[in-house]
Amino acid sequence: MPDETAQDHAASDSVKVAVYLPIMEAAIFGFVAGASAVALSLGVDALGTWRIALSDKYNPMIVLPAFGLVGGTIAGLLVQRVAPQASGSGIPQVRAALDRLKMPLDWRIAIVKLVGGTIALGSGLFMGREGPTVQLGAAIAATLGKFAPGARAYRRQLIAAGAGAGLAAAFNAPLAGAVFVLEELLKEMKPSTVAIAISSSCTAALAVNILWPPHETHTANLMASQINFQVKDLPFYILLGLACALASKAFNDGILFALNTYRRAKFLPVAFKVGLAGLISGLIIAFTPQSFHDYASLRSEIVGGLLSWPTVAIALLQFYVLALVAYGSGAPGGLFAPSLAIGASIGFLTGTLEQHVFADASTATFGLVGMGAFFAAVARVPLTAIIITFELTGSFTLLIPLMISCVLGSAIGEWVSPGSLYERLMEWNGLHLRKQDDQKTDGSQAAAHQILVNSLCIKDAATVPSDGSVQDLLNRLTEQRYQGISVVDNHVLVGVVRQENLTNMLHLGEADSLLKVRDIMTSHPVSVSPLETLEDILPLFTHHHFNWLPVTDNDRFLGVIYQTDVVKTLFSTTDQAVTTVEKAID
Repeated sequence: MPDETAQDHAASDSVKVAVYLPIMEAAIFGFVAGASAVALSLGVDALGTWRIALSDKYNPMIVLPAFGLVGGTIAGLLVQRVAPQASGSGIPQVRAALDRLKMPLDWRIAIVKLVGGTIALGSGLFMGREGPTVQLGAAIAATLGKFAPGARAYRRQLIAAGAGAGLAAAFNAPLAGAVFVLEELLKEMKPSTVAIAISSSCTAALAVNILWPPHETHTANLMASQINFQVKDLPFYILLGLACALASKAFNDGILFALNTYRRAKFLPVAFKVGLAGLISGLIIAFTPQSFHDYASLRSEIVGGLLSWPTVAIALLQFYVLALVAYGSGAPGGLFAPSLAIGASIGFLTGTLEQHVFADASTATFGLVGMGAFFAAVARVPLTAIIITFELTGSFTLLIPLMISCVLGSAIGEWVSPGSLYERLMEWNGLHLRKQDDQKTDGSQAAAHQILVNSLCIKDAATVPSDGSVQDLLNRLTEQRYQGISVVDNHVLVGVVRQENLTNMLHLGEADSLLKVRDIMTSHPVSVSPLETLEDILPLFTHHHFNWLPVTDNDRFLGVIYQTDVVKTLFSTTDQAVTTVEKAID
C-alpha cells in the first residue's frame, strides 16, 4: 500500500510539472520576445528621428527619397539573401505554421524581422512594427522551444503565445496579445492555451515596462475631456462601422493588387523592389507638409482634432497609397499601424459629419473608435480590436461605441468581401490548408470548409422507433454492422443508440426481451443542421470523438453524417498544400 501511495504522488507531481512547465516556458519566451520588440521599437524611433531631423535641416526632396531608397534596399537584401519568408507582416506565415504547414520559423526569421524591420520602418516605409514583432516573437518561441523540455507537447501553443507576446509588446497591451492568440491565431479556448497565452503576453509587457520605462502613449489621457458618448451619437457609430467595412474591402483589395503588381516584375530582385518602394514613399512624403513626415504624430493630430477635414481627407489618401506601395514590395513590415491611421481618419471624418448635425459631437471619440473599427473590418478580429483600442486609451467611455462599430465593421466586411486580409494573404502566398471544391455546376470554386453538411448527409440512414425492442435492435446492429443508430418517432429525432449505450446495458445484464429502445438510448442527442459547414462541425468529431452525427432540421430527422466523410473532404489535399508552402515566396 505505501508503494502504491508513493506511485500516486509521483504520478500527480508528474502531471503538475507537465501542466506548469509550458506556462513557465511561455513566460520566458514572452520576456525575450518583449525585449526584442523593445529593441526594434527603439531602433525604429532612433532611425526615424534622425531621418526627420535631417529632412528639417536639409532639402526633404533629397533626404526623404534617399533614406527610403537606401534603407529599403538594405532591408530588401536581408529578406532576399537571408530569409525570404520574412517578407511582409509575417502573420500569414505564422498562421500557416500553426495550421501545421511546413513553414520555417527560426533564428534567420528573427534576425531579418528585427534588423530588416528596424531599417525599413525607420527609413520611412509606411508599415507597422506590430507585424514584425508578431513573427519575431513566434520565431523566438520556435527557436527556444527546441531546447525547452516541456515545449514538445505544447509547441503550437507556445509559438502562438510568442506571436501574441510580440503584439502585446508592440502595443504594451498584454490582454490584447492573449486575445489575439485565441481569436486569430489558434481560434480555440482550451484552458492550457489561455494560460500559456496570458503568461507570455504578460511577461512581454513586463519586459517593455522594465527595459523601456513607461512614457505617455495613451492619447486618450491627453484629451480625456474630449471623449464622450451619447445616445444621439449611435446612428453615426453605425455609419462608422459601415464606412469601415466598405473601406476595408478597398484596402484589402488594394493590398492584393499591389502584391500582384510587384509580383509581375519577377525579373527584379526583392532588394530593388523594396528600395524602389522606399524611394517612391520618400518622394510622396516630401511633397506633403512637414507635419505629414512623422506618421505617428500625424495620427495623434488627427485623433486630437487638430487638423481640418480636408487635411485629414488628404492624409487618408496618403495613408492608403503609402501602405500599398510599401507592403506590396515585400518589405518586412506589418499592416496594423496603417490600419489604425486609416481608421482614425475615417473616424474623424465621420465625427466631422455629425458635427454638422450636433455641434457638440466629439471627433476625438470617433477617431479612436475608427481605429478599432477599421482594424476589425480588415482582420475580422472584433474582440482583439476592441481590447487593443481600450488598452491604448484606458477609456471606459469608448467601450460601447467600440463594440458597436467593431462588430458591425467585422460582420459587414465579411458580408461585402468574405475572408480576412490575413486569410487572403495566406492564399496569395500559396498557403492553402483546405482543398477547393471543383464540383459546383456553375464552374465556380468554393473552399472546402464552406461545403455544407447537407452535401455529405446520408439521407437513407437506418433508424429505429423508441418503442422497438432492444433485442431487435441488437440483431439489426449485428447484421448491418452499424456504429450506432438514430431513434426516430414520426420523423422526429428523439435519441441515439451508440456503442457505449449497448456496453453499459450488457455490463448491467439488462438485455432482456422486455427492454425497449427508449430505456437505453441517449435522449437529447447532439445533432447538426444541414446548413452548417463542415468546418463548423469538425470539432464535434475531433474534440468529442463522435464517429457519426444525426442531421436534423428543427428536430426533423434528415439523415446522418460520418466523421470519415468530413475528414476526407476537408483534408484530402493537405499533402499538396504542404508541397505548395515549400516553394519560395516571391
